[in-house]
Amino acid sequence: METVSFELQPNIAARLDKYLKLFGSNEIMFNKFIDFHINRIKREIAQMQNELSAYEQKYNMPSEEFYRKFSAGQIEDSSDYLLWAGIYEMQLSCKQKLQELV
Repeated sequence: METVSFELQPNIAARLDKYLKLFGSNEIMFNKFIDFHINRIKREIAQMQNELSAYEQKYNMPSEEFYRKFSAGQIEDSSDYLLWAGIYEMQLSCKQKLQELV
């Protein structure tokens, strides 16, 4: 077993102590914390996929192909395309975070 220490503000340390007592075990509390964040990221990825799918249907192009062309400067910088690229980048970032957590 390893020991982990945190430098926390007193009010945060007090809240953490309450959570640890509530869950009865550090491992249970931290597993719940990690599971919560994994599920949150999965929900965010799914929500972004819904938004990406709308752009894919509207412009009849998969997001991967769009982003490759957009990044290469082969597609104009319209507001729709900027939003589409931003959502795609955020989804890639969330997928990377998810991989690191699981």
